[in-house]
Amino acid sequence: MVAVWSYPWRLLSADPAELRRELAELGVDRVTVAAHYHSIRTLDPRSEHGLFESYEGGCYFDPDRDAFADSPIAPPVNDIDGRADPFGDVVDLLRDGGIDVNAWLVCFHNSKLGAANPDFRVESAFGDAHDHAFCPSHEAVHGYFEGVVRSLAAYDVDAINLESLGFPSAFHGHGPTFGHAKNQVVSDAAEEILVSQCFCSACRERAASHPVDFDRARSVVRSLVRDVLSDPTPQVRSLERLTSDYPVLDDLFDFRASVIDAFLERVAAASGDVDLTYSASDGLGRDPNDGWPAGVVLDRVRPHLDRVVALCYTDDADLARRRVRRYRESVDVPVDAGVTLDPALVGTESKWRAVVDEVSDLADEVHVYNHALMSDAHYDWLGALGGPATDDAAKRSGQRQPVAESDAPDSG
Repeated sequence: MVAVWSYPWRLLSADPAELRRELAELGVDRVTVAAHYHSIRTLDPRSEHGLFESYEGGCYFDPDRDAFADSPIAPPVNDIDGRADPFGDVVDLLRDGGIDVNAWLVCFHNSKLGAANPDFRVESAFGDAHDHAFCPSHEAVHGYFEGVVRSLAAYDVDAINLESLGFPSAFHGHGPTFGHAKNQVVSDAAEEILVSQCFCSACRERAASHPVDFDRARSVVRSLVRDVLSDPTPQVRSLERLTSDYPVLDDLFDFRASVIDAFLERVAAASGDVDLTYSASDGLGRDPNDGWPAGVVLDRVRPHLDRVVALCYTDDADLARRRVRRYRESVDVPVDAGVTLDPALVGTESKWRAVVDEVSDLADEVHVYNHALMSDAHYDWLGALGGPATDDAAKRSGQRQPVAESDAPDSG
């Protein structure tokens, strides 16, 4: 049996009996459903009513108003086809079919929240504010997500799956419904992280109780970023080398980690008996030690987590296996493997099956991204996990050859 990520609009658009039958035939016993999500424009190849749909960021559940009574941030609530609580309707739909449900919570990456609450946005060393990025240093932001987690934990769910847990990237924006950024200077993840460092008033206030020279850190970041902006060839070879050359940056990243620790401790308490899981994809990539530039230090956040999802979005089966093994060696909680059906990353059934085969015996569960975006051929792949692999479906649909794994810090 496997788990899948999915969207509430896709699940609610199907006939309930047909959907439950379909999921059973695919061997799906768990669905992680987007409950608090960023803006999105999706291509649904199996839709009978148009291929593209756009949805705003925010809540697809009915929040507990008491949980936000003292919050300056009001939860943006979105309906789907007039349904006031689409997430709750999906939970009932799936539970009635004997299928377990996780709530999918995207944290600090949400353009609708940032645009509606500009006082809580990330602010660069040069004073640029980013609508798509909430700064984790704000006490009000902690309180908002505490309310979100408490509201979601009241549903009949097994877990709350966190995404975008760390300090956000300046280069991962969405418009209120959809959008993209332009850049032809900043060349790699390390440079993106430098440009994305937040120096807002909330960071300054929190940093006052931490052994970091905040003004010195800002000055160093500004100088390094100016070098990056002056020459498009790579200027930052290694963030680790930078923290050695500039100890104040080591202090700055340790400060970031202390903020994420405090945030996670608070939302873990709010989740109560509902498990808290994390799809590990922040900072420099998806391996166990990659999250530190975004404040996600695995050893520090692990005590607040009940599971970790190692994202193996690649067609390299050996890489996928190594990644799951590293997580298992790094944490003492269950480790799941997330695999993708994205044809830009995995172009044939045989390659996808090889990845699944390599991680299945190591991972506690296998999660497939994404049920709502699957083609007919992908349904065949998933449904045939117990049978022999073939490339027939891929050949029929003319799949592109896969490219190298993406390390963008967004799993959804």
